[in-house]
Amino acid sequence: MQRTIERIGLWILIGATVTCFWVLFAMLAHPRPNFGHWTVVAITMPASLFWQHTPVTYYSVMLLNAAIYGLIGLAMEPLFRLRRSRTPNSIL
Repeated sequence: MQRTIERIGLWILIGATVTCFWVLFAMLAHPRPNFGHWTVVAITMPASLFWQHTPVTYYSVMLLNAAIYGLIGLAMEPLFRLRRSRTPNSIL
């Protein structure tokens, strides 16, 4: 159970870090960033798709992206458990 919480927390941290990276990159590279035209940003930061329709702050996008990554980690958890149950103990 503890490892599950740690893995989901790691997914949340990665989601927030990806958002910080793209915001810093956009601030340094472009004076007025438009994330709507970047396919890579739309894939790695799904919260940017909401950004196109309503004006939101960077912080709310970071929280939303962290929540989305947390949900992805939660959805991936049964796959981790399935893989762990099939792995022989001698390999671990």
